[in-house]
Amino acid sequence: MRIFLLAISLMLLSVSAFAADEAADTANRASFEKECAALIAPGGPCADVQKGGGGRRGCVAKPENIEKATPACKKAIEEWKALPK
Repeated sequence: MRIFLLAISLMLLSVSAFAADEAADTANRASFEKECAALIAPGGPCADVQKGGGGRRGCVAKPENIEKATPACKKAIEEWKALPK
């Protein structure tokens, strides 16, 4: 019975941690969309990268693209890199 209660407790803790990570990723995605719009808009260096999965953020994070980014965009990329994967 103790093992069962311990397993349930650990499962609940992991679910809440996952929800916090999801919320942080969603907030970062919104910030990225706003601050890095010039790099992901049609004609930008990352315009052809599909949305989702971190592809566009990864494209913007490349050295040749990040040097073109605004300070706010660079901050959004640094926050994305700091998120737990």
